[in-house]
Amino acid sequence: MHLSFYALSSVVFIFGNSSQKKRHAKASIIVAVLAFILCGAFAPTTKTEADSSEAQASLSSKKKADEAKKRSESIASSAKAESKRKAREKKAASEKKTSEEAESNKAASESIAQAQASSESLARAESERVAKEEASRASESAKVQAQAESESVAAAQTAADQSSTVEPAASNGGGHPVNNGDMNTADANAQGVIVGNANSIIYHVPGQRGYRMNSSNAVYFNTEAEAQAAGYRKAYK
Repeated sequence: MHLSFYALSSVVFIFGNSSQKKRHAKASIIVAVLAFILCGAFAPTTKTEADSSEAQASLSSKKKADEAKKRSESIASSAKAESKRKAREKKAASEKKTSEEAESNKAASESIAQAQASSESLARAESERVAKEEASRASESAKVQAQAESESVAAAQTAADQSSTVEPAASNGGGHPVNNGDMNTADANAQGVIVGNANSIIYHVPGQRGYRMNSSNAVYFNTEAEAQAAGYRKAYK
């Protein structure tokens, strides 16, 4: 630009100080010089503008590439974060399901255990009840049997006592039996002693009816407790 200014100044100076013909010749030279100068002056500018345009295009392309890269990285980061979030949610859901299943299984096990314990308790109670009933029936049966046996033994002992103290075959002529034993229990009872018959295992106390018996079978006691301790029972009459 400075060269163009100087060239124009020179043209004005030459045209102001030359003749007509010289002016034409000089004008042609000056035009050529100006053309050369102008071409030289504007060529770098055009190149600079082209370089600037290319630089701007390169910067724009680079900027777009950077922006695209950032968008891609952002999308990838978002996708990665979303994937992690879904993985965490899936893990949490799985853990929750496992925990719920464990709680459900625990509750079911406890319910089964309680039902089993209740069933076992009822079974024990029923078994104890049945055992008690059977024991009660057995006890009653044993009591009835023992009573029957006692009555049978008592009847047998009474019969034996009567057979040992009364002579059934003898008669005094009036149809009454005659006792042939060498002693009467009433005589011993009159002295305040208790007389037992070793043959019949029966004892007689003072105040009861006297029976004749052999003195070899007589056993004497001071009290009924002594007689009973020895296995004797009291005579019915």
